[in-house]
Amino acid sequence: MTTTEDEGRPTMVRTPSPRAAGRQPRDAAPSAPRLEALLGDPDDPANPYGRAALASARRAQSPDAHDDVLARAVPRSEGPGTDADRLVRVLRPLLRRDLALGHAWAARLLTATPARPDEGARALLGPAALIAATGGALYSTARLVDARAPHEPAVRQWQPALAAVFADLLACECLTATALRATHPDDGADTLPVAVVGHLVPQLVADLLDDLELVLHETGFGPDTTERRALAALHAQRPAAGVDRDAAAAHRTRLAELVRTLAEPAEPADSGEPTEPAERTGRAAVAAGGQDPLLPDLFRLDRPAARLTAPAGGARWGRALLSVLPDTARLADAEARDPAVTALARTARRLAVEQRAVLRACATAQPDDPAHPAARALADRCATVLLAGAALGVARAAARSREPFLGGPDWILLALERLAHRLGTPLPGPQAAPHTGVWTELAERTRRGVDCDARATKLLW
Repeated sequence: MTTTEDEGRPTMVRTPSPRAAGRQPRDAAPSAPRLEALLGDPDDPANPYGRAALASARRAQSPDAHDDVLARAVPRSEGPGTDADRLVRVLRPLLRRDLALGHAWAARLLTATPARPDEGARALLGPAALIAATGGALYSTARLVDARAPHEPAVRQWQPALAAVFADLLACECLTATALRATHPDDGADTLPVAVVGHLVPQLVADLLDDLELVLHETGFGPDTTERRALAALHAQRPAAGVDRDAAAAHRTRLAELVRTLAEPAEPADSGEPTEPAERTGRAAVAAGGQDPLLPDLFRLDRPAARLTAPAGGARWGRALLSVLPDTARLADAEARDPAVTALARTARRLAVEQRAVLRACATAQPDDPAHPAARALADRCATVLLAGAALGVARAAARSREPFLGGPDWILLALERLAHRLGTPLPGPQAAPHTGVWTELAERTRRGVDCDARATKLLW
């Protein structure tokens, strides 16, 4: 899918390209392959860093026990001073295998220099680590289902479920990556991005882990198998990484206190002219006096994050995400020959209507009792529409750079349809069936050794 401009309206079309080829992004973190090589074959039962050993490891084990491997894999240049988004990619090979150990090392590297108050980035490391670890679990489960499907037709019924997990996980990665890319070292842990990601990602990913456990159970993998023990270990490690349900609830309370900021207008430009409120402009992330430096590369995950010279604050990130749905809703059905693209335009329009309703509610929200059920419900709706904006923003940016899958309509349509159902938003017209294309991509990635991440990173093992 590519995006073109015709009379001011963005158009998305498919671009033919080999699927699941696997690559290292232009901004690839060179230490990641080195770390993966040092960790060894994950399927080797004798490997202390293999899935079987890590699934059985005691959680009291200190990260210091692994200094020898990580110190050789992650040099100083990838430690303090490295932006958090890049650091997560450096440590992804470890995060895919062990949530607690990977999260502990990410936090340790990020805070090795006391002069850096990286509170916001540290708060986002837990959700980023959880996404990577869940990606590893999804990869293993999809590989098993794909291998058994030709000989056991009953196993095929779980392919749409795994496709849905893949789409949701990509959406969560988009949300977390944009939050990390919009975070300045001086941003605190009480900002809008931290509250949104900290609330929504643990909540959604917990459901995805339950789906993976169900698939494994129904396909004959009992509690004593390596795959089930790895999932159990991942569940047990969530509190230590700050991504359990209690942590998510605390972030939701903070988000309920911040929802009014989403409806506030952008800061005026130097000319003194006010800008429109976020709910009435499709370019809310751009200040009246010129383009916000946060915006150009926010959704371009294949490029380095913008170097922010001052604390970004959550409002700019929120306005950038809120600008996506209204803009994409202008897609012309008549110009979209692909039914999936037509359905995507339809879904974006309906979600844009929901977003306007959410912003109106935010403008009148009373912050007196953030624990009130109505405040919690509004916080959840706000986080969900921001998730939709982040995922769609990344998909459109990938379309412009002609990414074959991330820029295609299937995964983002599936993700947005599921978010619409989560919001209770009815979708018009006949529903498309994007599960097949998403499952095909996921299965081919497991055959070719390509990660389940948005960047389609080639795996060593």
